[in-house]
Amino acid sequence: MSLTSRVMPPEALAITDGLVSDAQLLSAIPLPFLVVNDAHKITFANEAAEAFFGRSKRRIVGDDIGNMLIFASDRLNRAVCAGESDISAQNMRLLTPGAQANYADLSISTLVGQPDKRLMLLVPRQSDRNQIGEQSDGGQQAVGAPAILGHEIKNPLAGIKGAAQLLAKRIEPAQTPLTDLIVTEVDRIARLLDQMQNLGRAMPGISGAENIHALIERAIRSLRAANPVMPLIDINYDPSLPEVKIEPDAMVQVLINLIQNAIDALKETENPEIGIHTRFVMGAALRGGSQENEDGRAIRLPVEVSISDNGPGIAKHIERELFAPFVTTKREGQGLGLAIVRKYLSQMNSRISVERDEAAKQTVFRIFLPVADKEDRK
Repeated sequence: MSLTSRVMPPEALAITDGLVSDAQLLSAIPLPFLVVNDAHKITFANEAAEAFFGRSKRRIVGDDIGNMLIFASDRLNRAVCAGESDISAQNMRLLTPGAQANYADLSISTLVGQPDKRLMLLVPRQSDRNQIGEQSDGGQQAVGAPAILGHEIKNPLAGIKGAAQLLAKRIEPAQTPLTDLIVTEVDRIARLLDQMQNLGRAMPGISGAENIHALIERAIRSLRAANPVMPLIDINYDPSLPEVKIEPDAMVQVLINLIQNAIDALKETENPEIGIHTRFVMGAALRGGSQENEDGRAIRLPVEVSISDNGPGIAKHIERELFAPFVTTKREGQGLGLAIVRKYLSQMNSRISVERDEAAKQTVFRIFLPVADKEDRK
C-alpha cells in the first residue's frame, strides 16, 4: 500500500508576514493529524485530532501510536506500529474507543527534513460499501471505487499536467526537474485511479470458450511493447488443452499483472528467467455458494497456467495477505495488481495459488481455470 504524500512538518511552517501564527494555521486544518517519532510516540496533535479522538492534546501527546490508532486490519496496525511510511489505506474500519467515525482513510508520510518523524493524516468516514475497504462479501474482500473518481479527480489532474508541461517551456533549465516531478506524479496518481476503478467495477464482457495459449501470447506481446528489456521467458504449452470458459480481456489483464510482477521481481537477479507452463490437472475444483453447477456439483478446474520466476521470493511479512489491496513491497507500487487478479479470477469461477519452490529457487503462481461447455464452443 503506497500513495506517497510529502507534507511539511508543523515545526517548519512559517508565516512571514506575521499576520497568522503557526498555531492558528494548524488549528484551521479541518482534518485530524498526528506526528509520531521513531519511538512510535505521538509528538503533535492538531485540534481536529482532539475532536476526532475525544481527548485533549495533553492526553494524546506522549502516548504510543498503537494505543491511539487501532484498526480492524491487523496488517495495517502492524504497519502503523512498525514505523512504515508512504502508506495510504482507504475506508479502514476503526476500533479506537471513542473515535468520531467508524471508518477512516489513513495516509502516513515521512516529514520533509525530519526522516525520524511521520505524519499520520485521517479522513473520517462512515461505512460505505462503494469505497475501497474491508467490507465482507462471501468471504472475499469487497472492494470498489466511486465513479466520481473518473471526472472529479482525473480531469483536474490532466489540467495540472498540461500546465506543468507549458510551464516547462518558459522556465530556466535548472528548474525543469520540478515540472518533470509534477508530470511524473500526476501520471502516477492517474494510474492509481485507473487501478482503483478496475478494482471496483464488475468484470467486463461475458465468459465464453477461449484458447488460453492465444491469450498468453496477447499478454506477452503487450508486455514486450511496454518493457524495453525483458527477461528470458521459457514457454511450455500443452497443445492438447481444451478451450476454457473465461472472459478474454479480463484474462489478459490477469496474465499481464502476473507476468509484470515477475519482471519487476527479477530486476536485481542474475540470469533472470520467467517460466510460463500450461497443463491438464486432476482434482482442482471450486465448491460452495455460487461456485457450483446447477446440480450442486463443484466446478472442476482442470486447466492450470503456472507463471514462475527465479527472483528472491515474496517478503515474509506480506505472504498471508498478498492478494489484499494496498499490499506491496514495490517503492512505486500501489498494491492493487494482485487484488485485481483475484477479483477477476473469482468472477470467472477460477482460482489462484502461490508457492515458493526453495529447491528450484522459484516463486510460482498457479491459475486454475474451468473447461468451456459444449454450448460455449464456437
